[in-house]
Amino acid sequence: MARKSARLLRIAIALALTLFAIGVACRILRHSSSAPEIIGRVQRERNLFTDIYGARAGGGVILFDAGVDPEGGALDRLLGALGASRSDVVDVFLTHGHFDHVAASPLCGKAKIRVGAPDVEFMAQRVPYVGTAAVKTMRALFPVPPVHATDPLVGRVDVQLGEDKVIAIPTPGHTPGSYVFVFDKTLFAGDSMIIDGDKLGFAMGSFTVDPASNKKSIAALADALVGVDVQTVCTGHMGCTTPGHGASMLSKLMEEAKEAVAEK
Repeated sequence: MARKSARLLRIAIALALTLFAIGVACRILRHSSSAPEIIGRVQRERNLFTDIYGARAGGGVILFDAGVDPEGGALDRLLGALGASRSDVVDVFLTHGHFDHVAASPLCGKAKIRVGAPDVEFMAQRVPYVGTAAVKTMRALFPVPPVHATDPLVGRVDVQLGEDKVIAIPTPGHTPGSYVFVFDKTLFAGDSMIIDGDKLGFAMGSFTVDPASNKKSIAALADALVGVDVQTVCTGHMGCTTPGHGASMLSKLMEEAKEAVAEK
């Protein structure tokens, strides 16, 4: 019995040390990023496993999501590629409130922080976190400070930025407050869509609180995007569609969504 207890204790210690090592590695790796990629007017920076996008507009810089690095290393590299600094950021458009998309937002002290209203409270850590078990497990490895929205989004909103415009369209499903944004013929989908080989797919089920609503939201985009030119779709973790294919890939996904909703 004593030998068995000692073995179990060794196993428990080994597991604890493994989890500790994973936690330390995650906190170190979260500061990593790749070299920025240019997509039209947009710069893409990959922050560990999350993509951040930025562009010059409205007399400053706008961001689409803010990554997983709360110290802002990835943010600074993206801004450097745009010849800008944190104080130049005028708007941060968050596709949703999950930890890996919002971490550097508080570092942009002069910016308006926009996110879907249903995600405001859990993003600010005033209510229990909204996410699947997989999301909550990942969040434990990558804790971020509370992020406070200055301009919660309700319904469709057109944000004028000088001669440019960002169209904000609600797409609840991945989270209750998920949005997609259209700027410069590019749709920023966050986690509401994925790239699956040569096609777009729905939000990943294991990380999505309401997959059925995600499909309904994408089906509704067909009407919401009438008259809106979208040539590229950029996702939260898988980069962007290949040049010349974004529009057709998005159209096929919306048709698939309509069929899925009709079957229900």
